[in-house]
Amino acid sequence: MTELLTLLNETLDTRLFRLGGSDFTLGSLLAGLIALAALLVFARALRRWMSQRLLARGHLDASTRETVSALTHYIVLGIGFVTILNAIGIQLSSFTVLAGAFGVGVGFGLQNIFSNFISGLIVMFERPIKIGDHIVLAGVDGDVAHIGMRATTLRTAQGSFVVVPNQSIITNNVTNWDQFGSSAISMQFRLAGTLADDQAMLLGVLDANAGVLKMPERSVYVVATDHAGHLLEIHFSVRGDAVERLAIVSAVNTAVSNELTRTGRAFAPNP
Repeated sequence: MTELLTLLNETLDTRLFRLGGSDFTLGSLLAGLIALAALLVFARALRRWMSQRLLARGHLDASTRETVSALTHYIVLGIGFVTILNAIGIQLSSFTVLAGAFGVGVGFGLQNIFSNFISGLIVMFERPIKIGDHIVLAGVDGDVAHIGMRATTLRTAQGSFVVVPNQSIITNNVTNWDQFGSSAISMQFRLAGTLADDQAMLLGVLDANAGVLKMPERSVYVVATDHAGHLLEIHFSVRGDAVERLAIVSAVNTAVSNELTRTGRAFAPNP
């Protein structure tokens, strides 16, 4: 048994390489890898605990909890990583040349990744969007499900998830339909009846739909008119995710069609 322990100690003390004036053995390398794995597990568990337990006890919304827990996660990773490097004998001054090469790499090959990372910080601090918001970005229509440091995840009405780079949120036009916890919806109908009757019919359809909120107040606008009819646009607000909003839009379309059929009218032809 003693000989086995001696052999094990000699194996762990085997020098592998020398860096920055320090000798690195198999034992120190294994200890560093184990410490790094433990750091990753701890940082992830801490982030989950802060988001779901600690911060959830206060009055913070989901987006703020996610931002605080994410920043804490990366701060712990950064401090822990530097501590592990110092513990195994690696000084940051040894990476001066490597840091210069890394900077060149960021300027070329890693430019987009670095830009998305900085954009993620901007999104988290400025909060142009929050978790649960219904947004439209570059043709993608969905609810914000997760805001990460590199990308933001949207959940569409079809149930699929779309990963959008954070840089797109900062550099492109983003339509945020969320207001006061509700989502604004606009729909257009080309009708051929009396203008006042068509306006009253559309408002009646909205009043009859339990999913349409009473506040903000529903409205009907005349977008265009000609000899064949008029183009009306309705604005209303709803609550719920993308699937629930799509169901309400479908119900409004169906109700308008049924009402026109009941009164013997039809949609106006396109000009």
